[in-house]
Amino acid sequence: MERIPKKNPDIIWKNVRGEIVLLNPVTGKYYGLNKVGCAFWEKIDGTKSLSDISALLLDEFNVEKERLLKDLEALIKTLTENKLVTLD
Repeated sequence: MERIPKKNPDIIWKNVRGEIVLLNPVTGKYYGLNKVGCAFWEKIDGTKSLSDISALLLDEFNVEKERLLKDLEALIKTLTENKLVTLD
């Protein structure tokens, strides 16, 4: 997991009462992130690798590593398929 996620600069996002809401202005679709998704999104800075972010999330949340990695895999798939994030 050494790829580096980058936020699509066209995405409009806002933290609303602890939940991040994303808007893809091209498609007009909204996306809501759960607590772990919010933490992941906030850690994307264009320099941290997926491994770096995973390690930070493991420190932040009391969850089994396998569970976190599985959830992140699904989240990353959704974010990339919807062009909210790219992986370099």
